[in-house]
Amino acid sequence: MDLDLAQVRAFVVTAEHRHFGRAAQALFLTQQALSKRIRKLEDTLAAPLFLRTPRTVELTADGERFLPHARELLRVADAAVAAVGAEDRPLRLDVLDYRLSPMFLLRRLAQRQPGLEIDRVAGGGFANAVEPLLSGELDAAFGRVTGGDRPLPDELEHRVVRLEPLVALLAPEHPLAVQDVLPLDELRADGIWLPGLRGPAEWLSYLAELCTRFGVPIDDSGVSYDLRHTLEQTRYGKRRVTLAGADMELAPELNLKVLPFEPSPLFPWSLVWRRGKAHPALRRLLAVAGRASREEDWCAHDPEHAWLPDDDVSLAAAARTTP
Repeated sequence: MDLDLAQVRAFVVTAEHRHFGRAAQALFLTQQALSKRIRKLEDTLAAPLFLRTPRTVELTADGERFLPHARELLRVADAAVAAVGAEDRPLRLDVLDYRLSPMFLLRRLAQRQPGLEIDRVAGGGFANAVEPLLSGELDAAFGRVTGGDRPLPDELEHRVVRLEPLVALLAPEHPLAVQDVLPLDELRADGIWLPGLRGPAEWLSYLAELCTRFGVPIDDSGVSYDLRHTLEQTRYGKRRVTLAGADMELAPELNLKVLPFEPSPLFPWSLVWRRGKAHPALRRLLAVAGRASREEDWCAHDPEHAWLPDDDVSLAAAARTTP
């Protein structure tokens, strides 16, 4: 009989929480997906593991007997993942998207520590990295730890390493392009153009808070097939203002005007990893990232001229004082 570790983990977390909703949140799953995993495990074992009532979730006798073995199975599996090639294999790191700030940060870190080997994964959103972090499939991930659909599991640690300014992109002929700085309140009429707006939950929630705070609408009209297409339409299309992260590499030949906003929206990038025994290279990564962040002032934050969502303010303050 072969057991699926994801199903076993779903069982253990549900048994510990005694609540399907809280267990699903801890695993960054929907309740439907969690229930499906447990049903498949029960089918494999040919035994019910939970007694479900409208108010409580209790273990059956078989569930009680299976629980300590399930915990041991996960412990051994996690130890096996951590042990295999721990000294030799590259660090497994989720950078979310190869075009974004984490790639800029890695290049800067490589200049400081050239021997640091990193196997990069682009998971498309921090929520997609949570379960691989918990299982040991990933050693670390970049992302915004607030603003997602579910709270960060207690098993994960995090540290803000970069507050990335967002900047305005517009054609040189745009009436606002003559300015040195673009006040956010000057976009209340036309808004920020983000065609077919989509992305990870932590990014969408950030945008929603930003635009609500400053009364700036989002214009999601039109179609864009990729970043280059959005930039070309910004340059040669209608009178539009879009935005990007200051660390992103843009197409210089398009000659777009890049302006800082006032106040400057800052997007918080954290490094996230699992508590306990870590890949040896992770300690080096955290150390060099911490030094670079302090020495290059990656977490500069002037509250008079910058903006962060409320949930990120305390994290940003802690980043400036973390040794």
